[in-house]
Amino acid sequence: ALGATLYHATTVQNLASIREHGLLVSKSDPAAKLKGVWLASASNRSWGTLHTIRKHKAQLADVVVLEVQVPRSWLTRFRRGLFYTVRDIPSERLGQAIEGVQFGRSASE
Repeated sequence: ALGATLYHATTVQNLASIREHGLLVSKSDPAAKLKGVWLASASNRSWGTLHTIRKHKAQLADVVVLEVQVPRSWLTRFRRGLFYTVRDIPSERLGQAIEGVQFGRSASE
C-alpha cells in the first residue's frame, strides 16, 4: 500500500510515551464519538496544533507535531486534510517532531 506522510499534534508531556509505545487508539478521548488516532495533512497542521491547545488547555510552546508515515489503507478520511485510523501506529512509523508550528500571528493574540 502506498504510504502517506501526515502529522499528529500532541503535548510535549506525551512525547516520551509516544516515542516508546507509538500512537495508541486506547489513548484517544473516552468522550470522543470517533475513537482513533487523528492525523492531519501538511496544510492542516495548524488546525491540529490549535485543536491540541484547546483540548489539553495547553500553551503553543507545549505542543509538538509529529511526522507520521502510514499506509493509505489504514486511513479513513474525516474531511479534507483530516484523517483517522482505528489502528495503533507503531513508533517506527514516527518521524521527526516539528516544534513551534508557525502561524501568521502570535498565539497570544
